Amino acid sequence: MNVLILGHEENCRDYLAYAKENGHTVSFFAPPALAPGDRDSWQPTVLDAVRAEFDLASFDDIISFHDSYQIQLDLVRAEAGMTSRRIDTLLCLSDKTRFKAHPAVREHITRHLQLDASLKAPAALELVQEAGLSFPIVLKPSNGFYSAGVVKVDAPEAFAKAFVQVKRVCTVLRESIGQSAMLAEEYLDGNEYAVDGMVSDGQVISLQVHRKWPPLVGPLFHEIAYYTEPFDPEQGTGFTALLESVIPGVGLDNSPFHAEFRFDAEGRLRILELAPRLCGGGTTTYQQLRICTGMDAYGMLHQLGRSPIEPKPTHHRVALEFDAPIERSGILRNTAHAVEVCEKNDVTTVVLHKNDGDFVLAPPLNFETVLCAYFARDTREEAEALLDHLLTHCTIETETDKQS
Repeated sequence: MNVLILGHEENCRDYLAYAKENGHTVSFFAPPALAPGDRDSWQPTVLDAVRAEFDLASFDDIISFHDSYQIQLDLVRAEAGMTSRRIDTLLCLSDKTRFKAHPAVREHITRHLQLDASLKAPAALELVQEAGLSFPIVLKPSNGFYSAGVVKVDAPEAFAKAFVQVKRVCTVLRESIGQSAMLAEEYLDGNEYAVDGMVSDGQVISLQVHRKWPPLVGPLFHEIAYYTEPFDPEQGTGFTALLESVIPGVGLDNSPFHAEFRFDAEGRLRILELAPRLCGGGTTTYQQLRICTGMDAYGMLHQLGRSPIEPKPTHHRVALEFDAPIERSGILRNTAHAVEVCEKNDVTTVVLHKNDGDFVLAPPLNFETVLCAYFARDTREEAEALLDHLLTHCTIETETDKQS
């Protein structure tokens, strides 16, 4: 299979290993950014750029794991005669403001308000109070990812500091992808979960469920680990009902999805976001699903729109994804030690995204991870015990200045 990926090679190491194992040939294309407010220019801009480098007829499939490239992806897929998703749907799912305003979604979310990131903190706080939002609230970019810039604000007195933090991330997003607003929403204090799945010819197929750790209670919302198990339709009826309402409601079909949820104080399930892609740059969905069920998420991705997906798990295990935490921003050192700790604990796969000498940011400003490790265990208790060990022994070391 000859595959074109909209993205960058350094962000697709897991898929490249899969492609090599399966005899696929892979090419990469970094599409141009889309001009905000000029939708008529999107198609010619993207297609002229890709045609200048590639003959689209030479590819068997065209995919992307990148949040910001999903619209460009489907413009290119449509031009190549492949199954494509609706651009209006992708616009809705790529921006939390649009998503929360959609008729199929707005009954399943918490109260919120969009804020202009150019405002000063006192003026923004006044708008929040006028809207009647109750503290604690959460401030976040409208189109962020990897929990970057998501901050809990417990009281009005803490608003200004959090506003500045999130505003900084919104600025970075605007510089990189052209737009980003800020959202203020009432905090949900229940547990947070995520579900990975596929939509195949109108059928919503939930494949696995993630339980996030630590419990995301703020002030920041950067998870360190996913405990993942095969999706159980009998236990997951609430997730299924919500997904089978929202997904066709927004018009998503023949697509992977990663949906995130929280329970509110009354035990009602609320949807936080619905992303039309695999989780974790593809790596999380693929590695965790392979461990939990023996199924091939990348293979399913290539199958979408060609033939119906019929999941056939071969086993039931618990997967642990460990995203080694960064305590402070600085220059990476001694990453080999973290890898060694993982290997001593029977790691299935280790993906090192950064190398010694690279500068990395700590939460809440980080947009990427340093080390992700994937482990297989038979029970949730075994996975929890392993995580306790990793938190003590598998650390990411940084220094503020390079040593001479």
